Amino acid sequence: MKFLGIMATLKEKFISWKEKRSFWQKTTDVLFWLLLVLLIIPGPRKVIATNVNRLFLHLKGPGLLSEEKQEEVSGADFRWMLARGDGEPCFLGDLRGQVIFMNFWATWCPPCVAELPEIEKAYQKHKDRVAFLLVTNEKPEVVNTFMQKHGYDFPVFYPGTSTPEVFNVTSIPTTFIISREGKIVARKRGASNWDSRTTERLFDELLR
Repeated sequence: MKFLGIMATLKEKFISWKEKRSFWQKTTDVLFWLLLVLLIIPGPRKVIATNVNRLFLHLKGPGLLSEEKQEEVSGADFRWMLARGDGEPCFLGDLRGQVIFMNFWATWCPPCVAELPEIEKAYQKHKDRVAFLLVTNEKPEVVNTFMQKHGYDFPVFYPGTSTPEVFNVTSIPTTFIISREGKIVARKRGASNWDSRTTERLFDELLR
């Protein structure tokens, strides 16, 4: 009986909604509830979140930090060991003297996934003059599958020793750009458009 009472109440509310709302109001109501349901389901939720981030990342651009905010990467920090995708170890210090683009990311992170197409384009344009480090804590087999699926070619690295304090991040994606002098000259939390004129100018300035 209680179930029948609930159904009768819902029917009354539906009839009332149908009579009082215009066609466009009903359309927007249905779209709103559909979007809400999709956001609850994990698969569609990730797709929606990724595309929303991709839409807004073009409004955000990286820039150089002011000199007083630039941090020095110490000798100990440069001894940080990483592992390449094939397991071969390397040290951050191997890249000392180069402009370094370091991005912390994960395949399950919608903002990370949203900016990866632009990072791939930037890598293809600047890989001969800028060292790209895409750092993740995920399992290599998960990352390899993701890379093959999307056709990405940028180099992926895995922490081999504890991440230096200067690079410890509380959220991803986070990107650091290190100058040839060993200073963190740019730090960006959240997704950004790395295939932009702003990035071109930033790299050009650092490579003079």
